[in-house]
Amino acid sequence: MRKMTNIDVVQIMRKIIRDFKSNNSFALRELANDLIKEAVLYNSKLLAELCIIAYVLHKTLTKEHIVKDRHWKNNRKRIIKNLLEMLSYLEEGRITDFEEALASLHNKFEEIDRRFSRFFQSIVDKARIKYASDAYFMGASLGLAAQLTGADKKTLLEYIGATMLYEKEDSVKGINTRLKELKKALGW
Repeated sequence: MRKMTNIDVVQIMRKIIRDFKSNNSFALRELANDLIKEAVLYNSKLLAELCIIAYVLHKTLTKEHIVKDRHWKNNRKRIIKNLLEMLSYLEEGRITDFEEALASLHNKFEEIDRRFSRFFQSIVDKARIKYASDAYFMGASLGLAAQLTGADKKTLLEYIGATMLYEKEDSVKGINTRLKELKKALGW
């Protein structure tokens, strides 16, 4: 198993910025899906947060009513500025500053979401629940999945119960089997 390095995280953040700047929502979605696997494998809250960022950016770019709005250009500039600031903090190893900038980015998305959303649950909360459930079905415990993604455990449990994905499980898998499946999914 390879060890996650700071360089990897910096490269991931650069890719997120590059894909967002080029409006490549598909690449952001694929990256988010890959990152949750890595987050579970490395038990990394940071990778899970990068997953959430990539997914929220993906969802934002796919919302025509948001990107066609006259305020989008300014909102996009603010998001890019925030992402670049986060990249700088990662490059310098300033994780506390990164987390503060991340909170600021989430606030920007909450503000955009309040203005344009047609749903009660915020886009960030939806992303957390979605990827927490993915982590759970990859073999992470419910508690670990919620902890990695910052999802509310009760909401996660309700979501998992409502999706009925648990019915697809043939049998209870041991940790060795789950780890082998995760490594296979990552191409290791």
